[in-house]
Amino acid sequence: MEQHVRTLGRDNLSELESVERLVASIGPAAFEADVRLLSSLHTVDTESAIQSISRLTHPSLIGMSETPFRVFQRLCDELVLRAPALLQRPSYRCRNGDTTAVPFELWLAIVRHAREFFDPAGLDADFLVTRMREGHSSKEAFDALIASKRPK
Repeated sequence: MEQHVRTLGRDNLSELESVERLVASIGPAAFEADVRLLSSLHTVDTESAIQSISRLTHPSLIGMSETPFRVFQRLCDELVLRAPALLQRPSYRCRNGDTTAVPFELWLAIVRHAREFFDPAGLDADFLVTRMREGHSSKEAFDALIASKRPK
């Protein structure tokens, strides 16, 4: 089994949410331009940790929506062209229509960029303040926040 591979999961949903919100707000073309710029600043290390990205195939599974997923697929293809030795790693060699991969450090740079626009904790705080201004108690506002985060 390949070591140093991180997948999308419950522990990093806030990262995924930040990226998804950025794509929705600035549009796919601008997002792809930002990702390519960050990629050009990134030195490809063929031995570094990997962020595996799955496409959202079912609402009960954790995955990235179609538009940003396609951007990350193209990014992975570009990285492999820049550093063909990446194909020695199964995560890059076995990518397909539902799974792709990028270097973990590059993923973190993209997440940091996205969080400059959308901080999940800040969004939660704004939600709570809005509910309390509507006359809800802090407990009711918090319960509403929890309910809004549950899968529907």
